[in-house]
Amino acid sequence: MGDGRLGRPDPRPEGLLAQARKIAKLSRRATDPVHGGFLIDRTDEQYLFAIEAFDRRHRTREAIDARAELEQFRAESGSILNAPPLLVASSAFRLAFDSLAASSKVGKFFNGVDDVDEIVALARRRMENLDRLAAADDAARAATCMLWRAHREEETIVLYNEYTDALIKDIASNISRGTLYLVETRARIARRRLRLAGRKDEASQLLTTVYEALKTQSVSNQSL
Repeated sequence: MGDGRLGRPDPRPEGLLAQARKIAKLSRRATDPVHGGFLIDRTDEQYLFAIEAFDRRHRTREAIDARAELEQFRAESGSILNAPPLLVASSAFRLAFDSLAASSKVGKFFNGVDDVDEIVALARRRMENLDRLAAADDAARAATCMLWRAHREEETIVLYNEYTDALIKDIASNISRGTLYLVETRARIARRRLRLAGRKDEASQLLTTVYEALKTQSVSNQSL
């Protein structure tokens, strides 16, 4: 592996990982594919430096966590190159969250708590149980708004996508059980969220999946 560490960061594993996260953050703000592609490559390289450093010190847990971060970043890299960056001034995502943060829809407290990290944790706990998606929606909206107000923009995007993923998982679960009466409505919400987050291919795929499920049900009903 080459010695191309950007800016010669702290050679400790923690320093290398922090540098990888910093470059990843810059890549998400890239305004053109060329710049974005360069930063994606450097992010990937820097994560590999950090993982290698953790492995050399036999810090297996940290190495596994860093690999998971890298895989998540690689999964996001397509949208960085092919969709408008979410955090530039003119992005639909930024405009939507600026509007939400300025509104009175979300107050300073949620369930009597103003600790944003506690509210984020609550939203994630609720997301784990698909039967509590409505409650998770309220908590996730409050948490993402509060993160945005605190200028924790990257965390806002992550949590926003986590709730969207939970919603998609619920849709898939209902389709597999043949419970389709709420699928179309929830899919409409999920597609809107996917498009806002720049996940256009997934929005199109979800539309196709739901259409096929509803068509199959219609054919089945007609044959009875």
